[in-house]
Amino acid sequence: MLSGPTHNMSQAARDHLHGVDGLRAIAVIAVLLFHAFPDAVPGGFIGVDIFFVISGFIITRMYFFRLQAGQISLRQFYIRRIRRLAPAYVVVLAASTVAAYFVLNPVYLKNYGESLAAQPLYLQNIVFWLQGDYFDDAHTKPLLHTWSLAIEEQFYLLYGLLILLARAKRAAVLPVLLLCAIASLAGGLLVSGMSPKTAFYWLPSRVWELAAGVLLGMAYIPLSEKAAMLLRLAGLLAIAAAIAMFDQRSVFPGLQAILACGGTVGVLAALSARQRRDVMLDQPLASYIGQTSYSLYLWHWPVISLAGIWVGHQLSVMQGMVALAATFILASLSYRYIEVPFRKSMLFPVNRKLVGSVAVSGLLTVGVALLFSLTEGAAYRYPAKLAALYSAQLQRSPYRCPILQRLMRPGQEMCPRNDVVSDTNVLIVGDSHADQLDELVASIGKSRNVGVFLATRNCNLHDFGTSAFCSDKVLNRMLEQSAERKITSIISVSFLKKDFDNEQGLQAAVDKVVHHPASIKDVFIMQVVPNNAYFDPKEYISAIENNKNKPDVYTINNYRADNGKQISALHRIAKSSPGVRILDPSLLICPHLECQFESAGRPNYFDPHHLSPAGVKLLTPLFAQLINQIVQEKHGMKTAGAFQ
Repeated sequence: MLSGPTHNMSQAARDHLHGVDGLRAIAVIAVLLFHAFPDAVPGGFIGVDIFFVISGFIITRMYFFRLQAGQISLRQFYIRRIRRLAPAYVVVLAASTVAAYFVLNPVYLKNYGESLAAQPLYLQNIVFWLQGDYFDDAHTKPLLHTWSLAIEEQFYLLYGLLILLARAKRAAVLPVLLLCAIASLAGGLLVSGMSPKTAFYWLPSRVWELAAGVLLGMAYIPLSEKAAMLLRLAGLLAIAAAIAMFDQRSVFPGLQAILACGGTVGVLAALSARQRRDVMLDQPLASYIGQTSYSLYLWHWPVISLAGIWVGHQLSVMQGMVALAATFILASLSYRYIEVPFRKSMLFPVNRKLVGSVAVSGLLTVGVALLFSLTEGAAYRYPAKLAALYSAQLQRSPYRCPILQRLMRPGQEMCPRNDVVSDTNVLIVGDSHADQLDELVASIGKSRNVGVFLATRNCNLHDFGTSAFCSDKVLNRMLEQSAERKITSIISVSFLKKDFDNEQGLQAAVDKVVHHPASIKDVFIMQVVPNNAYFDPKEYISAIENNKNKPDVYTINNYRADNGKQISALHRIAKSSPGVRILDPSLLICPHLECQFESAGRPNYFDPHHLSPAGVKLLTPLFAQLINQIVQEKHGMKTAGAFQ
């Protein structure tokens, strides 16, 4: 049943519920242990999901009925949110940014600046989504944990719409919330199969967790003492199972999140029914950790991340303990001298001045972020040679298709990379190596009136049929859309490892492509580019900074020896499949037998195996010849058989 202002519970009782701080403590300790000791507590990140449920519950319990009845305004609600969240947040951002300037190299600092610029508008979850998966180089992103703060702030904006709905038609609130929760969970499950990081980072996939707390906060569930105790125990066991039985490989949303959120709902329902001190959750230490959980969460990851970067490796057990001790000290100071004084209006009692100060700090934050971006991560801190090497690591193409195109056309498996309208078009398929080449191919295609498209998904040709993300259905849909766009050739560009062992899978994918009723006539498969530590700017940076020898020279013979297995497999496929041709980039990167680390003073790679713009430029003759051959064959002209 719904409980409103008439329910026999004082507002003070609604504002403070025994045991909630202890539940917060469990959530924040799980997150802290996961980040400090990821191998020991691999499922601890689920603590964030617990926080989402608690947030929805507490906000609703404290404010919903008062907002709905007009006892406080939405403006007052948002001012209180600012007082509660912004001051400590601003201080942590300032301290982290100063430390980042002195600790992070230009590559990390530029990425830091991108996430910093989004903080004032709480859009950093989108930035981190663009930068990669949550577990992808997480230790290099000191503000990564703030993605969850963005989710909460975005949710608070939606909460205002819920209040307006409640004032206009209260009876519609429950069905709307239930519908949103169900759609969010179902949508998250669907999206996780196509883009796991989208399900992880975006608000729509998280709404069901917050909505679960909101629904519980509106409800009054009468329980007997025994039923409440059993529900509390079951909830805590479910939370423990979610933390202990799963790890970062678990797909979100899934059983782990459902267990954690369901357990949290159970514990909160039991605490609401009992309305008295909880023997375990109201222990003084647990309560204090829960009260300081916001500051603990804010401080812990910048401390751990920056410390790890400073020492140059994942923190040891002892170093992790020191980092956590520092986190608790900073959080205690933050809670006592920042959180409490601002929340109680002891500091900046005038709301207008508070909001103005937060706005100014936001503008300063964006200004610093722009400085980091425009100076390529403050590369001026380094000598010219080092700055050039760091700059090379930043010279990578934007990830995949433009975001706006993907959002507007979610069912499309490709996007145009030039504006050519033609009956001769090319589709580039592959992983991040394809991303680096699409602009070059698109430019050459435009000069010869050939349209160039890039596959939306990061799927190698031999990956299709191996996962839900790269399924046979996806391949079929891509081929159907290829027919619609008059694509006549596919270029496959992938990082094939030295021990490549999926010749059968690649052959099967090629057969599907060449025998599909689409208009595809040719499949060009590029051999892997030469790859070795010799090409990695990091190795040269390390050599300079640590006075070590540079990597040994890498030759065309090294390349052929290292990649002989995959090269042989590709040529067997080409021999058995008419229309399949092999591209060899090695002769252009390794002329005169010796491979080139740099061209005109610019590194050809930004890591051991991804080409930089300078390296991509070396392949211009290869793809110019390819496009010319496609055009000539289209017009019935004989070709010289340039490709193998």
